[in-house]
Amino acid sequence: MIKNLSLLLLIFTVVLLGTACKRTDISFGNQFIDNGYTQIIKVDTFTADIATVYIDSFISSAKGFGTVGSYKDPYFGKITSESYCEVAPPAYSDIYLNTTYDSISLILKLDHSFYGDTTKPITINVHQLAQSIVGTDATTSNIYNLDSFQVMPTALGSKTFTISPNRMDTLAIKLDDSLGQRLLRKLQNKLDQDITNNTNFVQYFKGLRISASSGGCVYNFKDSVTMRLYYTKHDLFTTSQQTDFSLYNKPHQFNHISYDRTGTSLQNLTATNREINASLTGNMAFSQPISGCMTKISFNAVKNIFKLPNYVKLMQAKLIVRPMKNSYSAGMYPLPPQLRLSTTNQFDLLGSDLTAVINGSAQVQYGNLYVDYLYGTNTTYTYDLTSYLKAFISSTAVNERDGLLLAPPSPAYETNFNRIVLGNKLNINGNIELQIFYAAVQ
Repeated sequence: MIKNLSLLLLIFTVVLLGTACKRTDISFGNQFIDNGYTQIIKVDTFTADIATVYIDSFISSAKGFGTVGSYKDPYFGKITSESYCEVAPPAYSDIYLNTTYDSISLILKLDHSFYGDTTKPITINVHQLAQSIVGTDATTSNIYNLDSFQVMPTALGSKTFTISPNRMDTLAIKLDDSLGQRLLRKLQNKLDQDITNNTNFVQYFKGLRISASSGGCVYNFKDSVTMRLYYTKHDLFTTSQQTDFSLYNKPHQFNHISYDRTGTSLQNLTATNREINASLTGNMAFSQPISGCMTKISFNAVKNIFKLPNYVKLMQAKLIVRPMKNSYSAGMYPLPPQLRLSTTNQFDLLGSDLTAVINGSAQVQYGNLYVDYLYGTNTTYTYDLTSYLKAFISSTAVNERDGLLLAPPSPAYETNFNRIVLGNKLNINGNIELQIFYAAVQ
């Protein structure tokens, strides 16, 4: 009886040892644990390194809107926007005979979007261009956010507003009477070559620059800029009339964006110093493409994943992006509603956007923003990095400066002032976190 019992114990021990060395396949999310010998372990100690990179320029023409104003951002410096456009005359008609001039105004239609402090008055100035608007290069008509054109020294008109963008639809700025009188005389003369067609007129009147000399906010308006001429018609009855010089050649309508980062953590970010690690900018990184900067995220530490205890396989990777506490607000400094992650290399150029399988198809990830306006500590963008990091750790051709760029999708990339401030692992007010789940066999 004792011999039989010893034999049974020997057989059980051999089976047990054989089972303990077996590596099982695990479907994460619906996994099974093989008698406690295979485990899913969560690790959040791998650092995601962050930096701010410089953006040269982007196409600003034909975006369908104008933007004007300026504001001072505690993190990004003073940001200023002005809009350029051309206008075309109404078709010639003899209706301008027997007329006298009344006034001329520039009409802007607000699109109700803005960024900054709307309680501060803004002075909007209108200048006539002294230089024709032309494309930046010979092969295209594209115009970029850093481009600008010369203007006449004296403004055609200026007006100070306190704008309530959610309640106001239209801004009207009275222009110089001498301009209106000249234009009416041309309309009255059917032989005037400057007004017979749009091409001739743009040579005569090269366009407008709309800018601001004070204020704490930038306002967007529709690309329906109108220079409206008011006159009186003397006929059987005397009547007040108006005619419009409307926006012409939309590819030549563009916004010039400038910024002054003096005194901020970003003041050393320039065309010659194109990437600054967060450790050199107060343990922060910044993203606002319209003012020339984006956040870059690198994962070089993840290459050490094979050193994890009993590591077998990466099961899931999640990136949690937490905006820095008190760096944003619902009013003045709202966060971008969507942020994509795009691959990049040592040249910091945008590559392909990261996707995730949603409802059976690969879709671009935009972060699923959750805003904690009450405490500010739980505001997050979240991304699935599983596929990206699997390819990253298995590649032998990865450059240490490869990574991901955090930026809004187009067209918000070129048109939106929403921005985000992030912290690295040393920033207690909001840091970026990489969570990794891996399979381990004991």
